[in-house]
Amino acid sequence: MDMGNMGMGMGMGMDSGHNHSHMNMGSGHGADSGHACRISMLLNFNTVDACFLSPNWHIRSKGMFAGSIIGIFFLCVLIELIRRLGREFDRWLVKRAGVNSTCGELSSVAEYGKDGAQGGAVVRVAPRFRYVPSWPHQILRGFIYGSQFTAAFFVMLLGMYFNVIVLIFIFLGQTVGYMLFGRDTCGGGFDFGAQGRCC
Repeated sequence: MDMGNMGMGMGMGMDSGHNHSHMNMGSGHGADSGHACRISMLLNFNTVDACFLSPNWHIRSKGMFAGSIIGIFFLCVLIELIRRLGREFDRWLVKRAGVNSTCGELSSVAEYGKDGAQGGAVVRVAPRFRYVPSWPHQILRGFIYGSQFTAAFFVMLLGMYFNVIVLIFIFLGQTVGYMLFGRDTCGGGFDFGAQGRCC
């Protein structure tokens, strides 16, 4: 009888200890749930407790959120800067090789009709030769392109959180970046270097 009572007492003690530990874990989880990441697939204005890309990027204050959107803004500006560097590098390669950016010579040729009357002049491009960058230069071009593509991909992922404030700063960053570094793409003729292509 004494051994039976002792066994029952030990069993009840173990059960109560197990229940007590389970309640502590549950209460701890409930306390942490107040600081869980807030993620929405709809347009939202989440600031505190918003998360981006990783649980480590967990916004815990409005100041941290402000720093994040400023960083996103400059990341978008950096994308346009990298694009400009890529175009300038292509121009440098073409100029160094002595290749015209139009990959040919412009010539004005008079056009004659069937009756022998001379018509207007027609501008034709006579291709000279095609420039192919060396492998070291092409590898460097690949790194420039890969950096721009990777940064743009991260910006796309950030936009998929549908945070209205983040989206606004993405649009502003790309716009400001293009205004600062996109002036070289406006010209009268077709510039292969400006399009990021070597002749």
